[in-house]
Amino acid sequence: MHLRSIIHATLALAAVGIIDAQDSPAHAQALSQQDFVVGDIRIEGLQRISEGTVYNYLPVNIGDRLDERRIAEALRALFATGFFRDVELRRDGGTLVVAVLERPSIESFEIKGNKDIKTPDLQRSMRNVGLAPGKTFDQSTLDEVRQYLTDQYFARGKYGVRVDTQVEEVPGNKVKLTIDIKEGKRARIRQINIAGNTAFDDEELLDVFELRTPNWLSWYRQDDRYGREALSGDLEKLRSYYMDRGYANFAVTSTQVAIAP
Repeated sequence: MHLRSIIHATLALAAVGIIDAQDSPAHAQALSQQDFVVGDIRIEGLQRISEGTVYNYLPVNIGDRLDERRIAEALRALFATGFFRDVELRRDGGTLVVAVLERPSIESFEIKGNKDIKTPDLQRSMRNVGLAPGKTFDQSTLDEVRQYLTDQYFARGKYGVRVDTQVEEVPGNKVKLTIDIKEGKRARIRQINIAGNTAFDDEELLDVFELRTPNWLSWYRQDDRYGREALSGDLEKLRSYYMDRGYANFAVTSTQVAIAP
């Protein structure tokens, strides 16, 4: 059987300024002209992160000879920690100077405008990916969260959702984060079409579905509101309906959801 469901819905930093991993070969060449044995290591620019943490990740020890390859390895290792926006390696006599600019930490994190997804659930999910007070801020993570939230609302049939993010820099190399969600209305089902069915007519199969086209009880049951999970549940009920009647080879070959203004 071929099923096609057509639903016409009503819709209403890693910023690197001094030297980054991609730029490191050019800078490494500048240092490699003065290859030297490291007599000492000095860390500059730290605020919250300890020197011990930097030494743990820095693949250079006193007594090592620095060349282009070793410098590139050191830069990659430090950037890979996610702690720093900028890293510079330079020489001061026999001392290797590691100058860093830390990523800002999150001073506060606010989510507003959400109704379908409860705030504690959102905060728990955000904390798991590092968006919480006291954590190191990464713009790429915030961008991913914005897309994730948009997808979550799409799955609930809210195709008019807007997720805006705001990053406010505050003194002390910190930021305040705000996620402002405008959920919009859930898409409403205008029409459901089934194609390829021969053993059972459309009316009989549509009775299996929870999703409905608008009816006089829709204002109460909300059964004319589209949701991806609701559609998946209805397709599973459809499979069970056929299987229970001996159609062991039944399959839903495709589904299509069309959104119309």
